[in-house]
Amino acid sequence: MARYDVFLVSALADAAKADLIVKRLRALKFKVRYDKKREHTTPTPRDYRDADNAQSVLVLWSKEACNTNNRDSDWVHAIAHHARSKAGVLLQAGLDKSVPDEPFSADTRYALSGMGPRKYVAGYFDLVDELGRRDGRKDLRDWIELKPSDKDGKAIWKENHPTDPLSQAPRARAKAAPMPATAAAIAAAPATTVPAYAARTSQSFGGAQTARTDSDTLGPFMLAIVGMVIIIMLVMSAAMRTQTGLPAAALAGTANVGEQCAPGNMPAYLLEPQRRPPLETGPIIDDTSEP
Repeated sequence: MARYDVFLVSALADAAKADLIVKRLRALKFKVRYDKKREHTTPTPRDYRDADNAQSVLVLWSKEACNTNNRDSDWVHAIAHHARSKAGVLLQAGLDKSVPDEPFSADTRYALSGMGPRKYVAGYFDLVDELGRRDGRKDLRDWIELKPSDKDGKAIWKENHPTDPLSQAPRARAKAAPMPATAAAIAAAPATTVPAYAARTSQSFGGAQTARTDSDTLGPFMLAIVGMVIIIMLVMSAAMRTQTGLPAAALAGTANVGEQCAPGNMPAYLLEPQRRPPLETGPIIDDTSEP
C-alpha cells in the first residue's frame, strides 16, 4: 500500500501555486507529499524514495519548470522521468501554456491556468476525478461544488459515500500517558534547598574554600556531591588528628615515666631519695640475758 496518494513535483518559482493545489487536495483528504522547504536542484535518495512510495506523481509544468537552462528544471525533469518509467504513476498538469520537451509533450496535461484561491477551472475537476479513480473514490466533483454552508448536502453526500475519507470522523489525538505516581511526585517536588546551618558554613579543603549562602538551592545531584565532600572532609580531619608515635599499648606502659629528658640527663625521679617508712624508736631491750 502506498504511503502517499500524491507526490507533487514543481519548480521552486511556482511554490505559491503548488501550495494552493496541495491545500485543496489535502482538504479532500488526499495524502500529499510536498517538500515546501526544498532548496536542492539535484534529486536526493529521499526524493526517489518518496516518489516510489506515492500512488501518483503529479508534475506541475510551467515556464520555469520547462526551461532546461534552469538548474531547478533538472530536478523537475529527473523526477518526471523516474515516474514515467512506471506504469500508471505519472500525472501532469500545466500551470500556464508552456509545453515541456519530449516525451512529456505528447502526454496528457490537465490545464490549471487561471485557477486561483477562489476560482476553480475545469482541468482541476478532471485532475481530481483521475486521482479519485486511482484511489477508489467517486463523486469528488460533487463534493467540491457543495457550498461550505450546505450542511444538509454534505450530510447526504457522506451517507452515499460512507467509506470515503471525507465521511470519516476526525481521529482524536492520543492523550499522553499519565506519569507514575512516584515520577509525578518527583516532578512536582520543589527544588531541594540547602539547610540553614549548611548555608552559613564555609568549608576549606586543600587551600580551596567553598562558601554557601542561604539563597543557594541545589538539586538532588548537587546535594549528593556536597554530602560526599563533607564526609571526605570529616575522614581527613580525623586522620589529621592522629599523632605519629608508639602504639597505644606501648604508650600505656610508659605512662609513669614522666617528662622525657634530653640525652645525657637523669630523670628527676632517679635523683630523689626513696621514701621509706620512718623507724620506730623506744627503750632498748637486752634480750641476750637469760631469764
